[in-house]
Amino acid sequence: MRVIQETRQKFGRFFYRFSEGESAVDVFDRVSSFLESLWRDIDMNKLHHDPSDDLNLIIVSHGLALRVFLMKWCKWTVEQFEYLNNLGNYELRVMQLGHGGEYSLAIHHTEEELQEWRLSPDMIADQKWRAHATKGDWNEHCPWYLDAFFDHLAESDDNVEGDSDD
Repeated sequence: MRVIQETRQKFGRFFYRFSEGESAVDVFDRVSSFLESLWRDIDMNKLHHDPSDDLNLIIVSHGLALRVFLMKWCKWTVEQFEYLNNLGNYELRVMQLGHGGEYSLAIHHTEEELQEWRLSPDMIADQKWRAHATKGDWNEHCPWYLDAFFDHLAESDDNVEGDSDD
């Protein structure tokens, strides 16, 4: 068992696949497909839901799948995912719709709970922002959002040797 734990630590909790099991990456692919289907079903009103009424969904799953779901929804990085505590048995997370149309953990849960789950200060700040954000807004103070990725591309292009436009 020690060898398995050391190997898992080496590759990371997100990428390591147990023998005859699956990795969080595998679960991420399935959760991504689920979310795409869910959004499509809601948009196409396949749930036969009156758009003027609130829609409540309950997703029941195991801890890894729920952490991966939150990772996908909140755009968390692999590093942020690996830092999070797994959910205990019968434990739940409530994503509640804020006034502006964004879902957040910070509406139903306290900051202390978010800290216990090992959300970083940046992740907690993002959840608080989401609680009041208007749907479609971009959180400029969230360093792991997509634009931060593109900011580093220019730096990496400058470091490539032998690449010239001559």
